[in-house]
Amino acid sequence: MRGLLFLAKQPTDRLFLVSEVSKAQRIPETYLAKIFQRLSKTGLLKSTRGLNGGFNLGKPAKEITMKQVIEALEGPIALNRCLLRQGECDEEEGCPLHEVFEEAQEKFLAVLDRTTIEDLARQDVRNERKGRR
Repeated sequence: MRGLLFLAKQPTDRLFLVSEVSKAQRIPETYLAKIFQRLSKTGLLKSTRGLNGGFNLGKPAKEITMKQVIEALEGPIALNRCLLRQGECDEEEGCPLHEVFEEAQEKFLAVLDRTTIEDLARQDVRNERKGRR
């Protein structure tokens, strides 16, 4: 997320090397490179090869949600395995936990789905101005 936030706060026409983002965000370069490769395969990032290559956002920051990023890296989000798919849990029909997990997951996913990288970047800029970073 921090790598995407960095890119969201930059000019959209500029490409950045993984090493630049890694240094600016204090993220291990090899770790970030793997993440950026995966995000490029999903279209959330755009990768350009060559001498003047690098990475930038694959679409506007206002169109990239936290849910999309997490699912691109981790797969479907589930607070409990019984929510992954029907039949995953033997107890799901009468289990009082299932209903609680289902409600919590719906609310959790709604927050992730409405929170964009642009929202986070704006908040990050406000925090920087207030000296919180």
